[in-house]
Amino acid sequence: MSRLLIVEDEASLRDDLVAFLEAKGHAATGVGTLAEALHRMAADTFDLIVLDLGLPDGHGVRLLSEIRARRGLHCGVVVLTAHQDLEDKLQALEAGSDAYLVKHASLREIEFTIRNVLKRLPESPPPSGAEAGQEWMLDQRGRHLAAPGGESVPLTPKEMIFMALLAEAGTTVCDHARLAEGLGDGGDFSPGSLNAMVRRLRQKIEDRTGLEAPVRAVYGRGYSFAATLRLR
Repeated sequence: MSRLLIVEDEASLRDDLVAFLEAKGHAATGVGTLAEALHRMAADTFDLIVLDLGLPDGHGVRLLSEIRARRGLHCGVVVLTAHQDLEDKLQALEAGSDAYLVKHASLREIEFTIRNVLKRLPESPPPSGAEAGQEWMLDQRGRHLAAPGGESVPLTPKEMIFMALLAEAGTTVCDHARLAEGLGDGGDFSPGSLNAMVRRLRQKIEDRTGLEAPVRAVYGRGYSFAATLRLR
């Protein structure tokens, strides 16, 4: 499951994209301005950004340059714009976009392009020394996650199972098949339900601890925990 940021000021198109991409199993967040996009990028990590060029508070190439400065080649960028001018296209490609689509493209074509770009992305860089050195504690009896600073995050039963599966996987990826087996509960499992649960869990961790949630989606495979996680 990939994490996508949709930067599009046309609300109806943005909402359609978010809904369609969510239905296809992606975790999609929509914003309408450069400022909102920069705020979200500071607070979260995305695998790919769908980017309009004509934004109300600036040109999208400015954000594209910021993405490449922060994430290098580890974040995909698909430009989706009404601009069909060759110079705009060349400017976006030179700044580092992976694909360039105009807005008459169908939702299926956009999602297909996103998947192709995600497949070509290099492996995410290993976590920084500071992040790798953080030790989180999963208390199974008390059903909570303790952050490195000691803050406690209460977990629902499903969240507890999910976190325990990540702890069992250690530094490797907990694949979708294992997650489906552990969270299935008689067949009640889907990419959409997992997507929603993980999104709520990340938000809860960040709200409670003030730290970035180290739960990482590994495209096409599953999830991992990008810090030390111990069971208690």
